Amino acid sequence: MRSGASQPYDTGPGFNPFRFFKRVVVLAFALIQGVLIARILLDIGIIPAENAFGTFIIVWSDTLAAPVQGLGNSFGGWFGGPSPLPGGLPPGLPGIPGMPGVPVLPEAAAGGTGLNPVMIAALAGWTVVEWLVMRFVNKLQQV
Repeated sequence: MRSGASQPYDTGPGFNPFRFFKRVVVLAFALIQGVLIARILLDIGIIPAENAFGTFIIVWSDTLAAPVQGLGNSFGGWFGGPSPLPGGLPPGLPGIPGMPGVPVLPEAAAGGTGLNPVMIAALAGWTVVEWLVMRFVNKLQQV
């Protein structure tokens, strides 16, 4: 073991398949988290949504956020957005994208409408999944 090495199973220089696999996993999760962060920036109006990049971000972030859609929508009221109510929202309140039974206004789907709690929940969820996958890979490397 090298002095100062944090992992006794590190083989030093040369090709190590586990080190390569860890880099691929980190890159994949960095891309996922980058798309979700870009969507948060798009929702608060920093990135314009009127171009192909904005459309790409909206489509892929909605796909990545689908597993936590219900969780994020339940916290809508905490972030200044409408909270989910039985039977939908009262007349006059804007809808939020992805919430069943609630109308979505065109400007709400285009971004720049404020902080979307679904994207925050998706970012936290994918970060936890990354941590779990990295723990699994590290355990495989020790075997």
